Amino acid sequence: MNRAELNKAHTKIFEAVSEVHSFLGPGLDNQVYKSALLHELRHKGLLFKKDVVFPLTYKLFKAGELVIEVIIENSIILQIIRETEITDLHVAGMQSKLKHTGLRMGIIVTFNTLNIIEGYRKVLYKQ
Repeated sequence: MNRAELNKAHTKIFEAVSEVHSFLGPGLDNQVYKSALLHELRHKGLLFKKDVVFPLTYKLFKAGELVIEVIIENSIILQIIRETEITDLHVAGMQSKLKHTGLRMGIIVTFNTLNIIEGYRKVLYKQ
């Protein structure tokens, strides 16, 4: 996916997140938000996969697996968190996920905010 396509998908994702937050509001169970958001992404024509497994290796040793909850358009990791704010640790964790999956963009969302702009963070992989 080139940069223009990635940005176009990102715009649709933000619109979907905003729509879900506007309609449902904060304070509900994450599973409700996830179901509504996946419905909204589908409505916007975005393809996604759930629970995608990536092997994790450490110095040629298979150390385990990384399960990504949602990957959109085979290019963007979506992570929905329960907390009321997105911290540097969330961003660092997303950087690790991007590194180990080979993907370039991640989006962290918390619906537990009054303003969705505060609960939305785009993370780009920095090598």
